[in-house]
Amino acid sequence: MIIDLYSKRQKRLRGEEVDVYTYEDLSESFRVQVSYMIKDLLGDRDKYHQLSEQVQEAYELISDLLRREYGVHNLGESYGGYSHRDPFDELHTFILKEPDTERCLDMVELSCRLGEIQGRKQAYRGMSRASEHIDDCLAELNGRFKAAGYGFEFTNNNIMRIDSELIHSEVVKPAIHFLNVPGFEGAKQEFFGAYEHYRHGNYKEALVDAAKSFESTMKVILKKHGGYKDSDTASKLVLACASQGLIESYHENHLTALVNVLSGGIPTIRNRNAGHGQGADVKKVAPEIVAYGLHLTAAAIVMLASLEAKRA
Repeated sequence: MIIDLYSKRQKRLRGEEVDVYTYEDLSESFRVQVSYMIKDLLGDRDKYHQLSEQVQEAYELISDLLRREYGVHNLGESYGGYSHRDPFDELHTFILKEPDTERCLDMVELSCRLGEIQGRKQAYRGMSRASEHIDDCLAELNGRFKAAGYGFEFTNNNIMRIDSELIHSEVVKPAIHFLNVPGFEGAKQEFFGAYEHYRHGNYKEALVDAAKSFESTMKVILKKHGGYKDSDTASKLVLACASQGLIESYHENHLTALVNVLSGGIPTIRNRNAGHGQGADVKKVAPEIVAYGLHLTAAAIVMLASLEAKRA
């Protein structure tokens, strides 16, 4: 739970709220807040003298997964920490001390995923409102991210990077909602893959996965209305959507402009930057261009979903 303290209200009145997202150097206070949230989410040893077996196993699982993926025997190696016998201590020390922001987010993401899977079960800690409690914890995490000015959000079992709150809420989230519909599993995986690459700075890969997600979305829709050729490029798929009436032609010029935006936006970014050989020089794709490509992908998916819904 996040309390709207007097000091917070005064900061708002003075215009001191954070309005530009950052993605590095998690503050000590934020780390402490997240540690409290994870204790609420998975179980707090300080409140329960004897944690249930399932709670112990949850902390052990997260610790084991991180150690295996990082190839270490002790999660504290990067900050000179000693080896913990208790995974509860190890993980909460990790979130407070680990200097690598992405690794901190790894731990937070795994904790939230386990909370989603195990914490919603009443048998996990004997809570009558277990599912509501998990919702509250995850809402707190996202609220903490926003209040501290960190551009991340936990949604659909993934921590995603946010560049604009407006774009995220009005474009990205509706796209995710649509891709949760059965039949769009491939497009959803590619869409999340694009944002995961973007969060880790793999910009070329992000563009490629964004374009794949856009193409996969069109293919699923076109399959319902006459199909397509496996060899069709993104541009041809867009034209197929237009020819089958998915994109309504209120006016020929408007339709042409819309097709040009779709066929010349995401696919062209991918083709010119990441989809071809880079020659002798290593090409760098600017993160601003990648963000544009991802947002354009999400907007295109939302548009296609809305138009397809009208035809149903």
